[in-house]
Amino acid sequence: MIRNPRMRDRSLRNWCAWCALQSNDEDTTSHGSAGVGVAATEGDDMAVVAADEQEQMGSAETEDHIQRILAAIDNYTRQVSEMLDAGRALFKDLAADFEERLCSIHRERVERWEEEIRELRARDAANEQARALLHNAQLHLLHTVRD
Repeated sequence: MIRNPRMRDRSLRNWCAWCALQSNDEDTTSHGSAGVGVAATEGDDMAVVAADEQEQMGSAETEDHIQRILAAIDNYTRQVSEMLDAGRALFKDLAADFEERLCSIHRERVERWEEEIRELRARDAANEQARALLHNAQLHLLHTVRD
C-alpha cells in the first residue's frame, strides 16, 4: 500500500494512463493505419504546422476549461484512490472476522468431540466395572453351585 498520497495518486494516474494506452493500441491495431503509402507534400506539412501552433496557443477560456478538466481528473483520481484504500481496509477487516469466526467454529467442534471422547471413556470404564462385577458374580455362583 502506498502511504504517500502524491505517490499513490501518481501511481494511479500512471496505471490509468497505461490502461488508456492499451486501449489506444487496441484501437490502432484493430483499425489499421489509414495513411500508409500516401506521400505528403510540402504545403501539407506547412498547413499541419500552422494548425498545431493554433492549437497550442488556444484561448484563455479553453485553457480554463482544460484546467477544470485536469482538476476533475485529479479529484476523481483521489476519490478512486480513497475507495481503493477503503476497499482494502474493508476486506482486511472481513478477512480478520472470517478467520476469527472460522477458528471459533473449529474450537467449538473440537471441544464437542473431546467431550464425546471423555463420555465414551467414562462409559467404557463403567461397562468394564460392570463386566468385572458380573464376571465375579458368575464365578461366585459357579463355586457356590459346585460346593
